[in-house]
Amino acid sequence: MKNLFRILMIVTIVLVVFIYFDNPVQENELIMGSNNSGQLIPQQLVEVSEPTNIFDRPREGISTLIGEPSQTLIDMFGKPHRIEPSGFDYDWWVYNDSFSTYQLFGISDGIVTQAFAIGNDIDVTPYKIGQTLTDIYRFTLVQSEITMSIDSNTYTFSLTEADINTRILVQFDDLFAILYIDMDDQQLEAVRYTDAKTLLKLKPYDILYNGTMIDVETPASSLQAAIDRANERQVVEITNVIRYRHGLQVLESDYALQLIARNHSEEMAKKNIVINETFEIPKFSDQLKESSIQFTRAAGNTAAFYFDAGEAVIGWLNSKDHRATLLGEWYTHAGVGVYGNYYTQNLIEQPTSKEK
Repeated sequence: MKNLFRILMIVTIVLVVFIYFDNPVQENELIMGSNNSGQLIPQQLVEVSEPTNIFDRPREGISTLIGEPSQTLIDMFGKPHRIEPSGFDYDWWVYNDSFSTYQLFGISDGIVTQAFAIGNDIDVTPYKIGQTLTDIYRFTLVQSEITMSIDSNTYTFSLTEADINTRILVQFDDLFAILYIDMDDQQLEAVRYTDAKTLLKLKPYDILYNGTMIDVETPASSLQAAIDRANERQVVEITNVIRYRHGLQVLESDYALQLIARNHSEEMAKKNIVINETFEIPKFSDQLKESSIQFTRAAGNTAAFYFDAGEAVIGWLNSKDHRATLLGEWYTHAGVGVYGNYYTQNLIEQPTSKEK
C-alpha cells in the first residue's frame, strides 16, 4: 500500500512539472475599469445642502501647484522630460528623472490642472507614498458620496465599495485627491490631485448631477494614436516604478513584444469582446510561437475602460493574477500596446546567452 501511495505521488509530481513547463505562458483575464460601468445620472434637485466633507487645502507639497501657471513647474523642477497628449484637454508633462521622483502634471491653457505622483520621494502632503491605510484612516473622512458645485451646477460623485477600497476620493476646498491604495500591502501607492473640472472630465466614479455635465470631445484619429503611444510609455514607466519599489529588476522595452501587444489591444477594441465574447482574439501564446522572440517564461495582462495609464497599472496591481504577473521576479522585458481605452501588457523572461 505504501509503495502504491509513493508511485501515485511521483506520478502527480511529474504531471504537475510537465504541465507547468509545457505551458510557460500565463494569459490573465481581461479586467475592466470604472469607465465601463460609470453612470451619469441627471437629477432635478429642489434644494442642495452644503457639503460637509471638505478639508482645508494643503499648504505644502505638489497639490499647491494645481491652478498655478506651468512656468511654476519649470521654476521648481526644470523642463519636463517629455510633453505628451491626453484625451482630456490637457497635456501631460512627464518628469521621470528617477523612480523615486516619477510624476506627471496635466497642463491645460498654461495652467496646472492635475498631478499624478507615484514616486515615493514626492511631497504629496498631507499624505505620503507608502503610508499605511490605517494611518490614512486616522485623519481622512472616507465617504461614499461627495458633492460639489460649479456655478449653478451640482455634482455628486458616488463611490462603490471597490472604489472605497482602492481609490478613495477626498475633497480639499476646490481641490480633489484620489488616493490609490495597494490592497495587498494596505498602503498608499499613488496620489492624483486634480481640480474640479478635470475630475468631471475623467469621470472616475458614478456621477449624479443637476445642471450641465462637462464633456470632452473625441480626439481625431491622429491625436488618438499619439495618446495611445503616450499611454504605452507611461504604462512601462509606472510598472517599473512599482517593481523598483518592490525590490525587483526593472523591465526593458521590447519592440517585437510591443507590436504583439498593440495588435491585441486593437483586436479587443474592434471586436468589442467585452460585449460579445464569441469573437476570438489571437492568444498571446500563439503570437509568441509565430514570432522570433526567444523566451523561457511569458505572461500577459489586459485591461479595458481605464481612462489613463496610471489607472490601468494600479488596476492590475489590485488583481491577484495580474499582480503576480506585474511583480513577477523573473521577467526581464515588456511590450505594451494601447488602443483607445484597451491596454495590453506583455512580459517575458528572456533566456541568458547560455540558455539560447
